[in-house]
Amino acid sequence: MTGPVLVYAPDRGIGDLMWHLPTIRAIAATTPEGRVVLVARPSSRAAEVLKVEPSVARVLYAPHYKDKFKGVRETLDFFRLCKAEAPRAVWVLEKIDRPAIAAFLAGVPERRGFGLGHGQERFLNRGPFLPKAMRPAHRIDKLAAFEKVHGLVVESREPALRLDPEAVAAVKARYADRPGPWLCLGIGASEPARTWPAERFAQTAARLSDLFGTVFWVGGPHEAEIAKAAIRDLPNNIVACDLPLDQSAALIALSAGFLGNDSGALNVAAAVGTPCVGLMGTAPVPAYSRWLSRLDGGGGRIGDITVDQAAEAVRARFLAEGWAEG
Repeated sequence: MTGPVLVYAPDRGIGDLMWHLPTIRAIAATTPEGRVVLVARPSSRAAEVLKVEPSVARVLYAPHYKDKFKGVRETLDFFRLCKAEAPRAVWVLEKIDRPAIAAFLAGVPERRGFGLGHGQERFLNRGPFLPKAMRPAHRIDKLAAFEKVHGLVVESREPALRLDPEAVAAVKARYADRPGPWLCLGIGASEPARTWPAERFAQTAARLSDLFGTVFWVGGPHEAEIAKAAIRDLPNNIVACDLPLDQSAALIALSAGFLGNDSGALNVAAAVGTPCVGLMGTAPVPAYSRWLSRLDGGGGRIGDITVDQAAEAVRARFLAEGWAEG
């Protein structure tokens, strides 16, 4: 049977994409070519993040709409995509029915998805489906259950993100004169409830100055001014919010450790094997990676986490795990 295998991952964040990587690789491993075509949201930046991922042949984007016709528009978009790609199979890593309907209408021979007792099941022809009782479960738990019932082999939940060698070389060249060990501070987040105050990041950096030779502030371009204002004259603190995504990931990978908000950057840190402490607010991500430890203020209030707690969490792991030697 010709045509690619499409994997539809509709979550919008970079962190969500990291959680899905083991599943995507496992699906790819069932194909003769060992690769799939990933359909993702533009906000996941999957084409950049997975630029050198061998299990993903290509990334196609499926826009997320917010108007009252979003369901129809998303169904038509994926229908057109299926007609153009003529896939032999579609795997929907969610319960939504729109891609399942589109794949059915386009005549895709094999259609799989979460199910979860939703209408999606009527348009899929390969079970088994996840039970309705799993609806409240975290996405990582759903992925693990889905892998099991479909016989997908996943030996580890670690994303093990591959880095572009050119991006790594560019970061090494740019910061060759910066003393180590390096610490990255991930100051960005998708919402205020997940954002620790920048001033506290600066105070924490000052408390840890005896451990780290250089502290890099990582975030989006719009966070550069926030970082500069918080740093002021704090020595050996560098604003690195202007890096493209592949180089930002490389910088995190080259650092001894990471402290940051519950965000895409935190998940990237875990994905590239950098010891990381996550500051948790609402809907905190579970400690799914051995590299990740959580610091939760309680009740979803990230503002309750103190500078003392953050500095001690980093210091304790730095000493216990030998970050300086890593």
